[in-house]
Amino acid sequence: MKMKLSKIALAVAALGTAPAAFALTPAQVAAGPTTYVWLSGASAPSNAVFRSVMSLCNGLAGNGGANDAHMYLESTGTEPGKSSGDRVAYACTMSAAAGSLAGKKVVVYHTVEGGSFNAYAPHLSMAGEPNPNGYLPGNIKRINNLALLGGAGKCAAGAAGSTNVVLNGVSYPIGRYNSCSDTVTKTFTTTLKGDASALPGQSYPDGGFSDTEYTINKQNLEIGRDLGAIGSEVATNIGQAFGVAVSYPLYLQLQKNDVADGLLAATCDDGTPTAPNLTPACQPSMPAQRYTAVAGQGTIGSVDGSIFGGPAGSVVNLARRVPTSGTQSASNLRFLDKPCATGLSGGALEPARATDSTPTAVVTEQSSTGGVKTALNTATGAGQFALGVVSAENTPAPTATADRWAFVKLNRVSPNSDAQQRAEAMDGSYDFWYELAAFTAGGSVSPASASGAALISAVAGTLGESDLKGIFATPVAGSSGPTSKGARLGNSCQPAVQ
Repeated sequence: MKMKLSKIALAVAALGTAPAAFALTPAQVAAGPTTYVWLSGASAPSNAVFRSVMSLCNGLAGNGGANDAHMYLESTGTEPGKSSGDRVAYACTMSAAAGSLAGKKVVVYHTVEGGSFNAYAPHLSMAGEPNPNGYLPGNIKRINNLALLGGAGKCAAGAAGSTNVVLNGVSYPIGRYNSCSDTVTKTFTTTLKGDASALPGQSYPDGGFSDTEYTINKQNLEIGRDLGAIGSEVATNIGQAFGVAVSYPLYLQLQKNDVADGLLAATCDDGTPTAPNLTPACQPSMPAQRYTAVAGQGTIGSVDGSIFGGPAGSVVNLARRVPTSGTQSASNLRFLDKPCATGLSGGALEPARATDSTPTAVVTEQSSTGGVKTALNTATGAGQFALGVVSAENTPAPTATADRWAFVKLNRVSPNSDAQQRAEAMDGSYDFWYELAAFTAGGSVSPASASGAALISAVAGTLGESDLKGIFATPVAGSSGPTSKGARLGNSCQPAVQ
């Protein structure tokens, strides 16, 4: 705790003496020398990863030097992981906190399309993994080379905006360019490492982060190769909470159910399908078995709105993620016991897919968390029930047209009873959380660069040091940040132990 307070004190002092932040612009990036790192994989922790990288930069999080950090966002959001699109980049000059990267201008490309498994998929393709189920996409995109984004019509044309990002309790201005929709597609085969240059960090990713470990992905997606063929991963021992998110009409219906059962005050259902009562005291509950009925392939055929107390024949929308998503893996683990209950004992259930849709149960498969939130918004606008799984680092900021969804309790325990949306998970009362894994490409086929490996290691080591929403260190992490009472010890199929 003393170390953390000292860093905050240094940061406050730096704010009074350091010059105003300036961007590491495309021109400055092009002038070099510049180090490139490309991360791919999970969308759920994208904001946490971004903030951990920022904590390594000059002039931020109590580090010395001038703040030149900058971000390039595909969409119109305020920072990576907050309505920013599936492809972003951020750049800064690294501080001594980054170890061997200290003093280097580093550009981090970050791609989250397709979810967690895309941390591994490019390297499996280059290693020649068969693709009978179509789970290896063969290509992914990243933001275009930053040096090219300064031209007319690109995101970097004109003056940059700014976002105040809080790191270790102190707010820092970080330059921001939006609408960086100029992307490049990299294709991966046994003979092509993204492109002819075959440069780690530019032609192909160095690695990335997954919501669940490789073994879970390997079993779920029927992948043959062992992890050692493409690289290595470490358990970060960082927990990440997930929650069931629902459209407003379903939120109101669940409130009505709980009022009728005497679980909520009689006034809690006084809202409307487009404006329910969102006060914490009126948060309704979703029984886990009911979510299982909607999410399971064997049961979705009989689902309509009546499962939640709505009219028979009314529509229920399941906004699930694509099979390669770590959030979807987390959903499968929690509600379907897949793949943990496979083998002789059985018990695992198959997840419902889009092809299992019926007129009253519509399943969509979203490539990112943003897609799930959009589907929930759309259902609210249509007056329909909808539900999906969203990581707890997300907080809805309702407007007339966006973020019209809300978390509900799961088996009467709230995922967001506190502002940081993790207290019940850290205590052990809320069990819908798993531990992030950090993957670094290796071997002779598509190894990470030394810089890429160093950055992934540094981020994995700092995730638990920052006060991040929905994210917490387990006791095994040895972190000075917020720490839970239990740990899964890097095994998602293992119940958390204290």
